[in-house]
Amino acid sequence: MDHLSKALADTHLRGSLLAMLDFAAPWSVDFETAHSGAPTHYIVSGEAWLDRMGEPPLRLVPGDLVMFPRWDRHILSCTPKTEGTLTIREVVARSKGVRWTPGEWLDHPLSISIPGDGPRTTLLSLVFELDENTPHPLLLALPRLIHLRAADTQIGPWLQQLMQFLIAEAESQRGGYAVVSSRIADLLFMQIVRSELLTRPEQVAGWLRALVDPAIGTALAAMHDRPGERWTLPALARISGLSRSGFCARFRELMDVTPHQHLQRLRMEAAAARLSAGARVKSLADEFGYATPFSFNLAFKRHFGMTPSAYRNRHQLLEM
Repeated sequence: MDHLSKALADTHLRGSLLAMLDFAAPWSVDFETAHSGAPTHYIVSGEAWLDRMGEPPLRLVPGDLVMFPRWDRHILSCTPKTEGTLTIREVVARSKGVRWTPGEWLDHPLSISIPGDGPRTTLLSLVFELDENTPHPLLLALPRLIHLRAADTQIGPWLQQLMQFLIAEAESQRGGYAVVSSRIADLLFMQIVRSELLTRPEQVAGWLRALVDPAIGTALAAMHDRPGERWTLPALARISGLSRSGFCARFRELMDVTPHQHLQRLRMEAAAARLSAGARVKSLADEFGYATPFSFNLAFKRHFGMTPSAYRNRHQLLEM
């Protein structure tokens, strides 16, 4: 398995919101920065104008998709001029009592309309979430705006097929909707990332660029395969085929963190997934190379802002 495939296989959405938005002109919605996640909009019909705070307005047509990996503030509207703007919080408040908590995949999609006599625009909007507390390195590696155009023959066909699946699920809401739609969203997210890296590699940075680097990508793959191993700099440098100093410099250049910092994050993410499944703290301390449960607790709390036990209990309550 190549490094990119391995990294994508290890990436799972922890939560996502799906909403069908049907707006009649005049309309304008301010997607103010709300929390972590990557808001994504697909134009089903009609058209929309995207305002990115200081950038020229961008016209979006049916089949276009835009994603903001770091949730930069943006406004979608029916014209290049944004007047009478509603915030996304005000729009979601019209969703007939359905409430959404970040990190949660709803059993039913939000369905929101803005009535009026003008031309209509239908959008399918999602919020992809990979991490509840800190920005995921994958999102940080992507450009601030991803724009996939329907007219792009390398992107249009697969994008339209996946979105049609999501639209059909949102409209039918048959049994199993939450599982099926979340799996489709998972595939959609991976395809967006894959397309951006393979077609516009100069636009990505950090983790993604490191994955396709012949030397650092090999070391990263080993770390991701075996995060609990007691990795040393000499061992990682040998895997990469570089000297110790060359490996450290190249790693820091591409990842903007040291190998130790990346390994710590990797271990914490893996430990969090195991805690969500009910694993015991002591077994995880041993599994991920910590001398004592106390040292593991300290590292986990620095990363997530809560103890491993609190994290596990919180997730078990959410699943009840």
